[in-house]
Amino acid sequence: MRLLAVDDDPVVLELLTVVFGQDDMPDITCAQSADQALTMLEENDTRFDCLILDIEMPGMNGISLCRKIRTMPDYRETPILMLTSVRDRIKIESAFAAGANDYVTKPFDVKEITTRIRVAKRMSETTESAPRLDPLMPVADATKGEHAFGIGCPVRLMHQEQLILPFSLGNYLSQLSRQALDECCVFAVRIEEIETLYNNCTSQEFAIALGEVVDAIVEVVDHPNLLLAYEGKGIILAISQGAEPPDWPVIEDQAHALLNSGAAVYADGTPMNLRVSIGNPIPPYTNRNQRVKKTFDRAIDRAMMRSRSNAAQRSKMSGKSPAGVF
Repeated sequence: MRLLAVDDDPVVLELLTVVFGQDDMPDITCAQSADQALTMLEENDTRFDCLILDIEMPGMNGISLCRKIRTMPDYRETPILMLTSVRDRIKIESAFAAGANDYVTKPFDVKEITTRIRVAKRMSETTESAPRLDPLMPVADATKGEHAFGIGCPVRLMHQEQLILPFSLGNYLSQLSRQALDECCVFAVRIEEIETLYNNCTSQEFAIALGEVVDAIVEVVDHPNLLLAYEGKGIILAISQGAEPPDWPVIEDQAHALLNSGAAVYADGTPMNLRVSIGNPIPPYTNRNQRVKKTFDRAIDRAMMRSRSNAAQRSKMSGKSPAGVF
């Protein structure tokens, strides 16, 4: 595995070289600035397999460097791990929004950083096929219901930094300190009738629908530190950090008001009539080994319960028997 480490502290770079060399990853290149790293990335004929970026650097910091790297075609999917000596949640969340997949705080544990690198590489290989959709880019001769991704596939959106990959969201949650966990809530959103939407949309229209839902969630929750991930099958996971959650029964209505404001339409101008069910927020599990799966599963269960409740309420109002929830 070819590694590129970027840090303005030569002591850290020397330590990383020793640590990875002892862990059978001796192929590491070091850069002491963002500019030097960009030159290496642009001029090197052999691609790096993983990048390690310090957040705090003079000149261009690691967050800006990460965002710049993600614009390079050869490095859109490459695992990026951030190093930080700060516990500033906003900076860490900004790093994930810029395209980072994981982070480690200084002073770092030798075993942990090598493990995090291997995990990031392995997880990225399983999600490289997650398409990056552009809601602003029409595709000629696109056919409704024909997509290069399955209904259960995670997708990413161009122009929406707060929507990250599910495995990156999981890494973020797994690394939170006990204090940060106490200030954190996790919730899930279900896009209703996702199968109908998937079958009736072109890929660009699907991206528009997903983008409108994400924008509505971001606006009604109104937390600057909100991170989200689209799991597939109409499920969006979200983590909000460092603020009191809003009035949960109300935000669903607020989201629907935004979705019905006219922006969510098919190419011919027909309204998409998007509806969502937003599950009540939950605190994350404190056990680090079980935190991600158990927390996300419980959040999804809450969204599905809310979806069933909403379906029963709509059926009651219409006088019909409740339809099944898929």
